[in-house]
Amino acid sequence: MSKQNYQTPRGTKDILPQDQPYWIKVRETVEKTLNGLGFGRIDLPHFENSDVFTRGIGEQTDVVSKEMYFLESHSDDESIRFALRPEGTAGTVRSFIQNGMSSWSQPVRLFYFGAMFRHERPQKGRYRELYQAGVEIFGDETAKSDYLAIMSAWEILTRLGLKNIIVYTNSIGCPKCRPKYLLKLKKYYKEKLSKMCPDCQRRFETNPLRLLDCKNEVCHAFAKEAPIMLDSLCPECKTHFQDTLEYLDYFNIKYDLDPTLVRGLDYYTQTVFEIVDQADKGRQGTIAGGGRYNGLVELLGGPKTPAVGFSLGVERVISLMKEQKIEVNKPRGVEVCILQLGEKAKEISKSIYDALTKHDINVYFVPSNDGLRQQIKTASKLDAQYAVIIGQQEAVKDEIILRDLSASSQEVFPAADVAEAVKKRLIKCECAK
Repeated sequence: MSKQNYQTPRGTKDILPQDQPYWIKVRETVEKTLNGLGFGRIDLPHFENSDVFTRGIGEQTDVVSKEMYFLESHSDDESIRFALRPEGTAGTVRSFIQNGMSSWSQPVRLFYFGAMFRHERPQKGRYRELYQAGVEIFGDETAKSDYLAIMSAWEILTRLGLKNIIVYTNSIGCPKCRPKYLLKLKKYYKEKLSKMCPDCQRRFETNPLRLLDCKNEVCHAFAKEAPIMLDSLCPECKTHFQDTLEYLDYFNIKYDLDPTLVRGLDYYTQTVFEIVDQADKGRQGTIAGGGRYNGLVELLGGPKTPAVGFSLGVERVISLMKEQKIEVNKPRGVEVCILQLGEKAKEISKSIYDALTKHDINVYFVPSNDGLRQQIKTASKLDAQYAVIIGQQEAVKDEIILRDLSASSQEVFPAADVAEAVKKRLIKCECAK
């Protein structure tokens, strides 16, 4: 019988110990930055009623028509179709409505961090199980919140140490001015349609704005000469977008206008944006993206509520951190190992362990019958900084030997002073970094 070698499903990955420092750094930076900007964390279910996504994102979008994972639930009294969440906005809107957040003090600022699921072709930076951090701001129709969404993404990325990033932005108008623009757009593309890719031929009828977003070489060339939405904006949308750009100018956030930027989901209105590495000329690896979606809360059954948000791809951020050789701190590992020799030493080692842990020192201690040399080898494998050595003689004198495992030097201390001695040395090491 052959031995089965199981592998991770295609498009998924294991996050191994050596990569955890990057994930910890991103999570901590997201939490610290967004808490400091007045956002509260929300954790959403990994699956929702599929209508939350099909209605919210749009049935004709690639995400819904090609990439969603559906789950069927059948029982005697109900049959429900669920879907694994492909993004965070629609679920957050559902929660906003369900939990009566429209009655909260406005604007409501929320953020999330977690796994999303998309059945797309795996490639660099694209997974079927992927992680996103994102924010959603409800209840403010002014450009202040557009700016806050862009700025919070920018702040996270710059605090992580990323260099040479840029914001690309555009306005795709509102239900008042966009229909006139779509007529111009379809008129422009009508004679070119036979030369375009099958996806664009389908989008011409179902989602013509996406014609501007196609990465096919021929379609992309046509998009460069297409009518520009900014020329068709109504006065309200034009003023809103100008206000957003003025905020970006004031706070020195580097940006450029991109009239072909539309994003891939139906719910967007007015401001849309993406943040990319300037070295990514083809813009295949967007780090963060989002925009305004003033009609989505109402579409999903809530009160009319303006909203704006963004999400960033954690895997892409970490990949770029590695490319730019950004150093991250290792998490606190084993700081002290207790090495004991003999039964008398074993009796007091537990009290030493308790004293050290009360001072928030990471201690590894498992009673052992091994010799001192073998125990020191174990401590070195654990990458411990210090070893507290207690032999029979030290146990009788109520003393310990504190050994610096990196310098191979050691000192003798009264057992009662061990925690303070270790703490001082750890603080000194931290300050020297």
